[in-house]
Amino acid sequence: MTTLEIKNQLLPIFNKMFEEVYNAHKPTEYRMKFSYGKYSIYRWDYENGKRTSSTLAKGLSKEEATGMMKLLQED
Repeated sequence: MTTLEIKNQLLPIFNKMFEEVYNAHKPTEYRMKFSYGKYSIYRWDYENGKRTSSTLAKGLSKEEATGMMKLLQED
């Protein structure tokens, strides 16, 4: 059996294993957005390659938004 044949047999197995682990991992991101002189904080969740967004806070000053982001990122 050649190296290429071994690679061709193992690659689909590794891809499937990686996909299972990747899909099981559900990272959460927090984003700060500036609009019309105020800041908003959003939470982005990922599941099966799709992102859902939730608004956590609106109408914040820069100091409030920065403080909230620091607290969320410590979690």
